[in-house]
Amino acid sequence: MKIQAWLYYPGEQVKYLLLRRIEDKGGYWTPITGHVEKGEKLLDALYREVEEETGISAPSYVIDLRIPFRFSKDGEEFEEHCFGVQVETQVVRLSSEHSAYEWLDYYRAMERLKWDEHKRSLQALNDMVNM
Repeated sequence: MKIQAWLYYPGEQVKYLLLRRIEDKGGYWTPITGHVEKGEKLLDALYREVEEETGISAPSYVIDLRIPFRFSKDGEEFEEHCFGVQVETQVVRLSSEHSAYEWLDYYRAMERLKWDEHKRSLQALNDMVNM
């Protein structure tokens, strides 16, 4: 099982965090993604991945987007659960998996994304936080 997490920073205009994968891993922009380790609970994996990939250890609010994606990669089947994670800081400490990050508004974030699944989950989160 995998997770996908959109970090967002509230304010006059909501900003979403995009991470640029290193060139060896494709070089494209994504939200936080990661695996749930054996025996790990889904939310524990979410918090661990957020901290590992950004250094942020205290999300203020989590939204389960209830959008599970199923896909195959290298002959293996995966299910990915999507979350929105509100944070109170825009200070990010990148992991070795990423080469850059940016906090972007919804439209600029959508332009950077490669995968339709990421676009659909960002749209769902944006609809929820801007009601």
